[in-house]
Amino acid sequence: MPDTSSQLPAEPQPLAAALSLYLGAGVEDLRALASGWETTLYEFELSGQSAMLPELQAGVPLVLRFYPSVEAADKGALEYRTISHLANAGYPVPRPYLFEPGGAAIGAPFLVMERLGGGPLFAIRSFPQAFKTFSMGFVGFVRAQARLHRMALAPSALELLGSPAAANHPGRANTRANTNDGPQNGSQGPSQNLAQDKVKDGAAARLLERTLETVAARVEQGPLPGLAAALERLRARAAEFRNAPPSFLHLDYHPQNVLVKGLRVTGVIDWANAAIGDRHFDAATTGVIMSTSAMEHPRWMRDNVAGKNLRRTFNALYLGLYHAIAPMELRRLRYYQGLAGALRLSMLGMMRVRGPQSVGFRPGAISEVTPSVLRLLSGYVARKTGAPVTIP
Repeated sequence: MPDTSSQLPAEPQPLAAALSLYLGAGVEDLRALASGWETTLYEFELSGQSAMLPELQAGVPLVLRFYPSVEAADKGALEYRTISHLANAGYPVPRPYLFEPGGAAIGAPFLVMERLGGGPLFAIRSFPQAFKTFSMGFVGFVRAQARLHRMALAPSALELLGSPAAANHPGRANTRANTNDGPQNGSQGPSQNLAQDKVKDGAAARLLERTLETVAARVEQGPLPGLAAALERLRARAAEFRNAPPSFLHLDYHPQNVLVKGLRVTGVIDWANAAIGDRHFDAATTGVIMSTSAMEHPRWMRDNVAGKNLRRTFNALYLGLYHAIAPMELRRLRYYQGLAGALRLSMLGMMRVRGPQSVGFRPGAISEVTPSVLRLLSGYVARKTGAPVTIP
């Protein structure tokens, strides 16, 4: 099948035919569910028994996550392995059934996973509906993130995300989910335990260093000189925050990536940025997104009085509740707010200067990088780092 990455979202009818051929079963009611900067989600059902997924019955709701972007195979493999691990650990994620790293079958790498109930915590159909959904599910949203940060880091998690090799080169997943998440040959020897302890102890420092390197590379390649002063402030203080207990991090945890049904979180999605590091980084990333994500639609989330008040309220509620559940070191949080803001701003700056493909996104993603978002985020980074910030 020809590459469809420049024409996405892909048309449902030819996509369903190609997927049906690959799975060895009829694909019914395939329709677009959501579309993001990197991927498109489709929901569908199988009309019969699948040769590729014999354990699935016909009529079970499924999701196809289609990865047409740059570095799709690596990002898809990381997401597949991460949610496999978390599903086995009992964390609320969609159970993955299959990941295909090649593009020959349907035009791009793809993941087939469980279709969860509920909807995003932040639904934008109407303000009354958004307020009701957000109010009911908000406590569960914060608790689910704190639960993630408190999860014990099993050897399989350290192998998945804790080593430099795993973090930089996720590799390609097997085509079927591995449900055995424990040691393969009984107890581990002392050398294995020592190696895992070393990985665990240095995880926060390595993630911090890689993040600073990423921002620095973008500042140079953009070029983004207006972010250089903030980067130097962050580099100068990095040594203070290198050491921290490691936690499982999502690093894109926000209300549209958490599904809720009433008071209950039914699932956390979009794990392409998962890592092991300092939990303050994850909390800071959530705060940055909630504080600076202005939208043209709906009108009440624009860069206006209503939008500013809502963002300020959402962020204050989030940080207050998270701190009550899992107390934070506020100096560390402020540092990571600056770092998370600089990382996000460098990404958006590259999109403006070099195009969305330069950071692995589809061309259409540029429509979300509005002057309002850049203005809000630049001001945020300047406040947290104490350095002037300008982005073209």
